[in-house]
Parts: sequence; C-alpha cells; structure tokens
Amino acid sequence: MSELETFVQGIGHLLSDRLLAIPDFQRPYSWTADDQVPELFRDLAGAIAANADEYFLGSVVTSPPAKTGRVEVIDGQQRLATVSLLYAALRDIFYERADERAQDIERRLLGERDIVTRKLQQRLTLNAEDNEIFRQITLEKPDQRVLNPTLISHRRILEGYTFLRGELLALVDGLPAESWQDPLLRWYAFIFDRAAVIEVRVSGEQRAFVIFETLNTRGLDLSTTDLLRNHLLGTAGDRIEEAKTKWARGFAGFGATDARPDPDVFLRHYWASKKGVVRVKALFSQIKPTITTPDESIALLDEVVECAPIWTGLFDAGGELWSDFRMQDVAAVDTLSKLDVQQCRPLLLAAFRRLAQVELQRLVDLILGWSIRWFVVGGGSAGTVERLYAEAARRVTDGELTTAPQIAATFAGAVPGDLAFREAFAIMTVRRGWLARYYLHALEKAERGDPEPELIPNEDVEKVNLEHVLPRNPAASWQANFTAEEILGMRLLLGNQALLRKSHNNSLGNKSFAEKKLILSGSDLLLTNQVGAEADWTPARIRTRQAHMAGLAVAIWPGV
Repeated sequence: MSELETFVQGIGHLLSDRLLAIPDFQRPYSWTADDQVPELFRDLAGAIAANADEYFLGSVVTSPPAKTGRVEVIDGQQRLATVSLLYAALRDIFYERADERAQDIERRLLGERDIVTRKLQQRLTLNAEDNEIFRQITLEKPDQRVLNPTLISHRRILEGYTFLRGELLALVDGLPAESWQDPLLRWYAFIFDRAAVIEVRVSGEQRAFVIFETLNTRGLDLSTTDLLRNHLLGTAGDRIEEAKTKWARGFAGFGATDARPDPDVFLRHYWASKKGVVRVKALFSQIKPTITTPDESIALLDEVVECAPIWTGLFDAGGELWSDFRMQDVAAVDTLSKLDVQQCRPLLLAAFRRLAQVELQRLVDLILGWSIRWFVVGGGSAGTVERLYAEAARRVTDGELTTAPQIAATFAGAVPGDLAFREAFAIMTVRRGWLARYYLHALEKAERGDPEPELIPNEDVEKVNLEHVLPRNPAASWQANFTAEEILGMRLLLGNQALLRKSHNNSLGNKSFAEKKLILSGSDLLLTNQVGAEADWTPARIRTRQAHMAGLAVAIWPGV
C-alpha cells in the first residue's frame, strides 16, 4: 500500500465492508439533536426528494487495522456514528412491524456474528466512554435495552437516535400495509450507495494524523483541540502510545457533564498562561511550530495533564480543587463563577501552578474586587482585561511575579479607582436577584463591622429574599411621593432593595410604605431595619441610602 490511497464510496459501503473503531483518544460523540443531526437529516431528505445522483458527506480518514483487527477512524466519527444510528432506527421500525428486512439491515450495517463464538459484534465501535450505549442501540432490539445515559455524550447519542427514529416514523405514518416500506427503503438505498464519502486510507497511524490536519486546515471548521491532538500524536514518533494515553487523561474531564467545559477555551487559557494573550483563530498556528519532536509533544501533554483538572475546577466552588482553601475563598470563587468572569482564568491557572497558597488566596480576593469594580463602573473592555490577565499570567509562569501585591501592581491604572467606583455604585440599578442579594449581604456585614464582608456568598437564600420597597408595580398611593418617571427609574436601584425574611416578603407585595415599615423595622438586619425607621420613603431617601452603600462598597471591594 502507498502512503495514501483514496476511495469514493457510499457511506453504507464503508460501514458494511470492514469492522471500524473510533480510538479511545478521540473525543466523545458531540452532535446534538437540535443542530447537526437534524441538519444532516434535512440535507439527506432534500437529496432523496430531488433524486440526486450523489450527496457528498466529506472525507473520512482511516488507518490500517489495529491490534483488535479493526480499521481505525481518525476523522469521521460523528458522521459514521450518526448514520449508524439512522440505520438502527430503520432496523427498529422494520423489527417492530415484524418485517424480516430488520435482520438484513442489522447484518449488513450494524453487526455481524463472529464465525467462532457466534456472538454479534458491532461493525462500528465508539470510544470506551460511549460504546456501551451505542452498542445497545445498534445491536439490541428496542424491547431488550436497558439504557442508562450517565454522560452528556450518552444523552446526545440517545437523543440523536430518538430524533432520527421520529423523523423516519413520520415518513410512514398513515401509509397502507403494502407500501409503508417504500420510503424507508429509498432512504436505505440512497445512504448506502449515493451518500458518498472520500475515504482517505493511509499507511500508518502517524501518517493519518498528518493527513487529517492537512485536510482540515484547508476549508473545514475544525476545533483547535482536534487539530492539536492530531499534530501531537503525529509528532510523537515511537512514543505515540504514551502520547495517546496522556491525551486521554488530560481531556477526560471535558464533555462529560452538562457543564460541558470547552476544551478549546481551556487550550487558549493554558497557552495564554504561558505566552500571554492569544487570539482564538491564531492559537493552533502559534502552538504548532513549538512541537516538532516526540519529546516536545510529550512535554506539552504532561502540562495538559497537569493543567486541565486545575482549569476545569477553577470555578467549581464545591470541587476538590478548593477543598483546602478558606470558606471565604470558596465564596469568592462562587461569585466569580456567577459573574462569568472568564478572563481571569489564565492568571488563576498560572497562580495555582506557581504561587504559594497564601498568595493565591490574596489574589482571589483581589480578582473579586477588581471584577466587581469593572462590573459596576464598566470601562474594562474585554480585550483590555484579557490582555492584563494573560500578561500577568505569563509573568507568573515565568517566575517574574511571585506575590499578590506584585501582580496587583501590574493592574494599576486599569482597575477603577475609589471615586469612580463610589459614584457608579451610588446610581447602580440591579436587575438580577442573586446579584442584589450578594451585594446586600456583603453590605450588611460591612455595616456590622465584619472584617471580610466581600467574601460571603448569598447565604440563606431560602429564608431571606429581596424586598423592593418601592414596588415594581406600585399602587396609586405611591404616586404621592414618586412621579411616573421616578418610579420607572428608581424601583431597581440597589438603595430601594432590602433583604427580608421570605415569609414577610411574600406578604408585602405592593402595599404602602406605612404598611411595609411595620415589618421592615422589625428586621434584625441593620440595613433593612434602617429603612423601617424612616418616616416615609421618597426619592431622596433612596439616593441617601444608596450613597451610604457606595461608601461601604469602596472598602468591601478594594481596587489596586
């Protein structure tokens, strides 16, 4: 065999002619039932309706059989798996209608019996994480399956099958007994012969990785993760098995849960923590020239194995990464997660790898303060903040910055100062309930003299709720103190919001202030009690209260 051979054939032929396998280092099944799977179905339906001579499904890269005797699929998993699910849905419809074609479809496209053991073996196997649920759907009859989708990729496989089955059933709905098979058979034949792929067969696994990279950097929208994986494995030489193991370890935490951390974002933050800011589209082109030997490939994979679990755990306040930290740090991380502060991740990643824990704790406090100030004042453009964090991360990684104060000095002039923060806080409206509760809890503790008020999360959410003193939909009695314009402009000001026991809050509604103050004045929360002590509630009182809050905020969320 030459280094590269190409064959144009129907994707059904590719599935039926040889046993295929998705290697374990490949990412899990990722197509969804509300995006790629329906798009493929619509495209095929259009081609079938038009009686097209051919519908092109792209290229599939394969390498020679591995020790298992299966041809390995280096590129093409999503299409091959989805078409297999479609054939499984076809098989099931025939099976449930007692049509013997179900066995024909199964034997030809889904499984064949081992000549010695007589066990049914899959024609296509997925990686170790996904294969069991895929095996059940493609080989077991519908009434024999016990499906337990525990990973997001499992649910995507099941949802893809369910979508395809529903669409195919719609094609036969209402058709008579003598002709319901016809549309399904048209689909079967078209996909088998005319839904064409170019199979690129290469002489060896490493050659396959190079071909894969070349094909997919010339027009197809491939993820950085896929490109990097194939470049690293293609460069690993005689250490390729070691490289595959390390890759699987490093990326084991991606795509397994509903949180779905994005491995491309991880790679960008990881690289930024080493080299400074990098653009998404330039990431692979920047990493690739640094990996030219097996040792360089393994060295980068070692760092990925170290960094990936740190990065995925950065904003998981309840995770193992933060188990040895103070409760205040965990609360700060929870708030950063809710604020979706992504730009700081390269710096936190570098800090976890290089700084002493006490300095990391100080840095978390600083980042929370800076984030609140940027959030309130604005002015910290995404690009500017990203560059600041990435450059600081690079210097931490290189050992130039070893303490939180040294890092803080690099942000001087970029983080809003006290005056700007105080002025913005004094006129701030807050629409999100969790955020208003966070501010008010922190402000309450500052009012009481707590030394670390900014690090307290939204505690007692089930017991303590938000009260808008001037109601969102006030009764006519409120118009004595507020114009229509003031009602619209002031009801969401933080100075108009107070923490109150949930049972009390539910009973107040849009009652008058005279009725509300009886409840508010009885609260043991100082800031709430102070509202109840007012003779009346007016625009001036709201402004005065929020100005007081702004003074507290300057100390709670310090700048540089």
